[in-house]
Amino acid sequence: MKISSPDKLLFPSDGVTKLDVVRHYEAVGDKMMELAYGRPLTLQRFPRGIEAKGFMQKNTPGHYPDSIRRLVVPKRGGGETVYPVVTDADDIAYLANQNTITFHMWTSSADRPGQPDWMVIDLDPEDGDIDGVRAATLLIREVLGEFAVDSFPVATGSKGFHVWIPLAGGHDFGAVSETSRAIAGLAVLRAPHGLTTEFLKRERKGRVFVDWLRNGPTATVVVPFSLRPRARASVAVPLTWDEVPHATPSGCTIGDLGSRLSLDLAVKPQTLPTVDVVAAARAAGVDLDTPHDRFGRR
Repeated sequence: MKISSPDKLLFPSDGVTKLDVVRHYEAVGDKMMELAYGRPLTLQRFPRGIEAKGFMQKNTPGHYPDSIRRLVVPKRGGGETVYPVVTDADDIAYLANQNTITFHMWTSSADRPGQPDWMVIDLDPEDGDIDGVRAATLLIREVLGEFAVDSFPVATGSKGFHVWIPLAGGHDFGAVSETSRAIAGLAVLRAPHGLTTEFLKRERKGRVFVDWLRNGPTATVVVPFSLRPRARASVAVPLTWDEVPHATPSGCTIGDLGSRLSLDLAVKPQTLPTVDVVAAARAAGVDLDTPHDRFGRR
């Protein structure tokens, strides 16, 4: 692939060029495909670099190669969105050449759009509260473990951590969303002064936001090994649980992935004990019934 404008500075303050970005995605593309294969993507693009305004792209332009599949999804108010679906690591590099900095994916595949095979819980702290978000992430693991649910953490390359839970077949979005809401609620009950499920920032009062809202249809999560549009060209990377007490969310950068590409997470798809989790949350007094839209608004 010919890289257009290879010397363009996409991270001007760090001297990171478009060539550097494409080479990064060539190096991590196979690893990204282990998680993003066959999934609708939303692309976060910065044609003039991250210090200028970028945009989120859902629709697939006609000039994209045929190797990038399309998934047509009707919009609620009419019309449709044509999502790109990647099944080849070379197309990750192609999209990087279109000035894509960050890849966001669905938690379900294009072939089974109504059946999520990931549950993701996002721990979003106030700026700088690294100790708080570490503790919140470990508490989510503890709650999941009480229901024999295995998981692995991801440093998002931004402010917080994600907890990823691989799912076996048979779950719909309603069940996964309710279960993630129940897990979040149980964690908040144990640490009410440090955690919250309040979506509105003004209501969080310095607490870590336990965001369960990434588990609905068409909601997205950052694909591990994606760059983030932040200083030092930080990268979202999987971690081991032993690393979390000392990890920083943006500790890995474009030139410093270390052994991440060979990390074996050894977490297998599993069936969520949805009935048990929801029952435990209700018995503890967790609100699972107040309606929310996909942005958390009542």
